[in-house]
Amino acid sequence: MANKKYRYNPQTLSFDHVDIPLRKKLANLAIRFILSIIFAAIFGFGYSYFFDTPKEKILKRENEELAVKFDLFEKRILEAEKTINDIQNRDNQIYRSIFEADTIPTSLRQGGFGGANHYQRFEGMRRSDLLIRTATLLDLLTWKVYIQSKSFDEIIHLAKNKEQMIQSVPAIQPISIGDLVRISDYFGYRSDPFTKKRKAHHGIDFAGPLGTPIYATGKGTVTEAAFSFFGYGNVVMVDHDFGYKTRYAHLDKILVTSGQKISRGQIIGYLGNSGRSTGPHLHYEVLLRNNPVDPLNYFNDMSEEEYNLMVKNATLQVMD
Repeated sequence: MANKKYRYNPQTLSFDHVDIPLRKKLANLAIRFILSIIFAAIFGFGYSYFFDTPKEKILKRENEELAVKFDLFEKRILEAEKTINDIQNRDNQIYRSIFEADTIPTSLRQGGFGGANHYQRFEGMRRSDLLIRTATLLDLLTWKVYIQSKSFDEIIHLAKNKEQMIQSVPAIQPISIGDLVRISDYFGYRSDPFTKKRKAHHGIDFAGPLGTPIYATGKGTVTEAAFSFFGYGNVVMVDHDFGYKTRYAHLDKILVTSGQKISRGQIIGYLGNSGRSTGPHLHYEVLLRNNPVDPLNYFNDMSEEEYNLMVKNATLQVMD
């Protein structure tokens, strides 16, 4: 039965039927329709806010599974990184120290990849935070493996040339044990004999008579054999490869030339008093990667007979 509206008539004391215009009926109907849509939208929003739709449940489940997989992958990367870190420590502390190679700094092992926009391609993707974090760990691990591979290449090269290295590294004192009078100055700080000021002394001074033979302390190539105007006087510099160099200063006479190949125990000159010197002596330096080091650390314990035998063998090699 259709809804009808009535209005009370106080004059007739009865209810009169009210005819509603069609336009008003349509307007009322439209208002009700709009209100129903609004209430439905509010209900739908409230339901979706507190309850997941089937599609959202599926997506959330997929996200959870993806997060678990990324966590497992990240753990494997971290385990691999722990292994490579252990290899790096052994490389620096054992392998490279055996061959007296410089340790690889942490800054080099940790760096070398990425950039401001290196992971920009992941931005906006679903779970981009997981992607960026995992990619960062993977890049760091890849770089560490690359640096370690290069380090092992160097170690292998040094190992293959170990015999040559043994012959080349300075390992004896440059004056025969029988000819040695005394060591007049050691490596370290001392009072400069000319200025009397405290100054670093980068070598060892061997005092002895003029003309005492001076021997090369390792196999190498002469890079300097001339008079120096920087106080060394007649000086010989030998490059032994593997980062080592030796300097022999204040010589009376030089017996080698620049570019000449020499052997350990070969005579390179005679003790003198040339240059900035207060008396006959040899100033001897050992440089490792162009940094002066204490020559005492590179003297073998040899008897006089062993030293003379080494010198004799070196002389025979030169004659051959």
